Amino acid sequence: MDRVMPGVRRKSAVSMMGVLLIIAVLTGALAWILIALPVATFAAKANHPAHFPIVYAHMVGGTLMLFLGAANLYIGAARHIGAARRFFQWHRAAGYLYLGGGTLAASSAIYLAMAPTHERAGRIGLALLDGTDIGWSLAALGAAWLAAAAMAWRAARNKKFEQHRAWMIRSYVLAWAFVLCRLLATQPAMAALGDGSAAVWLSWIVPFFVCEIGLQWNAGASAPARS
Repeated sequence: MDRVMPGVRRKSAVSMMGVLLIIAVLTGALAWILIALPVATFAAKANHPAHFPIVYAHMVGGTLMLFLGAANLYIGAARHIGAARRFFQWHRAAGYLYLGGGTLAASSAIYLAMAPTHERAGRIGLALLDGTDIGWSLAALGAAWLAAAAMAWRAARNKKFEQHRAWMIRSYVLAWAFVLCRLLATQPAMAALGDGSAAVWLSWIVPFFVCEIGLQWNAGASAPARS
């Protein structure tokens, strides 16, 4: 009985992760169509005349980060189950592409959020709807992703694979938070939410906090009674 239960728990955990990743990919695809597609097709070039190459680099890096990150997490979690086992040989290469694309996306996001090209009404940072400043929250999100990705890479380099897995999950939650953050940064969302700056801060702090609870939940559980 003891030999069966761990496998059952592992399969259940992978299934839950699969559901969450599907949701992340679907919402990410929606955001990509609404926000990234106009950049990819150069339709949004007129909106960013001074820094469109950086916006385009951000789109490319963000695309790699969002979709390769989801695929790589699933392959890593389900490497002992079904078809995912055949793709595990690509886990490292996909991981490096995820980290590379994410570094490009996060770095360019920090620049775009804080650069003078997006200064409005004397304030540094993206400012929408009469001075609502979201630049600082976007820059902080980019910095948080870079930190989580660096910790994930360091753990893998030192063969601390459980810590690597945890930091990769954190980094992908932050990657997905870019999607929610950008959707909340649109003018209709800002108008509906009122305090757009606070909403954008919460769009990544709350998912990251919930993720941390999930990762640390078992560590705080009571020890099993000894027979």
